[in-house]
Amino acid sequence: MIEAAGTKPYGFMKFNPGLGVGGHCIPVDPTYLAAVAEEHGAPATFIRRANEVNLEMSKYVVDRVAADNGGSLMGKSVLVVGVAYKPNVADIRETPVEALISGLKKSGVVVSWHDDLVKNWNDESSVAMGSGFDLAILATPHDYLDLSLN
Repeated sequence: MIEAAGTKPYGFMKFNPGLGVGGHCIPVDPTYLAAVAEEHGAPATFIRRANEVNLEMSKYVVDRVAADNGGSLMGKSVLVVGVAYKPNVADIRETPVEALISGLKKSGVVVSWHDDLVKNWNDESSVAMGSGFDLAILATPHDYLDLSLN
């Protein structure tokens, strides 16, 4: 669908779906806008629903990964690749990856993460990428990552 939309001759910007939104503006500012709108009698249903969807994305990903792996992730070793809130930055403010990692841990997963741009986060350090994991989840596709299947 995204590729088809890219054939439009004008006004198209490609955005790929991800784990949700992060950073210092998008996760916070719409909530303030909705609150002020509602104080003035204007329903902010779309803003509220968008926030709900974004906040549920990490649970959706955990559930989907579990379903694709026999229904349970208990005891699996998972590498989460990329913890920044968007590609090619070291910014982890409001990163949706935090909810992903929390959800994985609640499912009994041993979680490690790798991000050459972040290096240290939540009193942990980025681990080297390697083959010692049962699964890997690409959370933030930084340009430095070789994503080819060769």
